Amino acid sequence: MKKTLYVLILCTLTLVLTRCGLKPAGANELVNPPASGNRVSVYIFSAPWCAECNRELPALKEKYLSELSTEQQSRVSVAVYVVTGKTAGQVATQEVADEYGKSLNLPFTMVADKYYKIYRQYFEDGNAIPAAVLLDNSKQVLQLYEPGNTDLDDLFAKIKNSIN
Repeated sequence: MKKTLYVLILCTLTLVLTRCGLKPAGANELVNPPASGNRVSVYIFSAPWCAECNRELPALKEKYLSELSTEQQSRVSVAVYVVTGKTAGQVATQEVADEYGKSLNLPFTMVADKYYKIYRQYFEDGNAIPAAVLLDNSKQVLQLYEPGNTDLDDLFAKIKNSIN
């Protein structure tokens, strides 16, 4: 019993210490991402407990609404992949993803990324967040934003360049 508890605590600490940009992740091969008819897609990887994520998502929403016209917004698909439950170490659920999106009043698609399945298509090893991926219409990666390093000005410049 003690050994099981020790292993559980060690695993939880490892998960917590490798998140929020503390552990770098590298690029990975593209592996069948979800299809979209829009000209570009943005995938944001986030979690409700991540302070940096909770600062980045409202800023992303503000730039999306203020810098893109309605016509441009219709050509950009933004999906927030929620990689854990309400706390680190919990498995992501669609219910938590939806609650998270509502709590931040986000106009984006919210998706539970159970066991980092989508995340690991773009970032090998680790599980640090927030992270982002910009994809073109054929789902080829235009830009990977390593965990903790999403430059929103750069992201929106690349979005505008890709849809114009």
